[in-house]
Amino acid sequence: MHYEGLPRRMTRLLVQEDMYWRQRAKTHWYKDDDVSTNFFHASTTTRKKVNKITSLEKDDGTRVTNETRMASVARDYFHELFQAKNSVRTTVLNAIRHVITNEDNIQLMALFQIEEFKETVFSMQSDKCLGPDGFNPGFYQHFWKICSHDIFRDYVSWLANGQLLVSLNATNIALIPKGTEQRTMRDWRPIALCNVLYKVLPKVLANWLKVVLHKCFSQHLCQGGLF
Repeated sequence: MHYEGLPRRMTRLLVQEDMYWRQRAKTHWYKDDDVSTNFFHASTTTRKKVNKITSLEKDDGTRVTNETRMASVARDYFHELFQAKNSVRTTVLNAIRHVITNEDNIQLMALFQIEEFKETVFSMQSDKCLGPDGFNPGFYQHFWKICSHDIFRDYVSWLANGQLLVSLNATNIALIPKGTEQRTMRDWRPIALCNVLYKVLPKVLANWLKVVLHKCFSQHLCQGGLF
């Protein structure tokens, strides 16, 4: 590499390092012209200490500290938590008053527009946590002109046949500590780190529902401050 190109490469690497630590620190109130990796390092180190799981109590009160055994406790907890539960919905559904008109239904059944997805993608924080595919919103914002039509085609296909690629629904589970002390798995709040393309679709559908959502709640509940 020529000597003249080294400063440019060094600048690019410094920017990449800064972006990496910004994301690790989960701090979104920084100034764009600040390059302070020491601050992001300290913030990340603090979060790592708080989030580190050193021991877990089992249901019988036994405390485990071995990583393999703690992983087994966590796996058993989520296996039970995410088990399908038998329930009867008919009674509840029959008690709900119909408030959606035919006109509302036609609007809700309309075809997708590519601009809806563009607005949703660009409304997302660019360096939000990655899903299993490794791409954050910033990637799709930067390359939107290249990949938008392929993405939109897949969404249109889902609207027609109700099927998405299985890989889009892949999810990483992260644990957020609750309270000041964490002893059992119940003291950790699980959050799903979904792929960006999976999160975009429900955001667009939620925007559709906003048009009729006010009809679905009782005025008494709204006035009472529940909604």
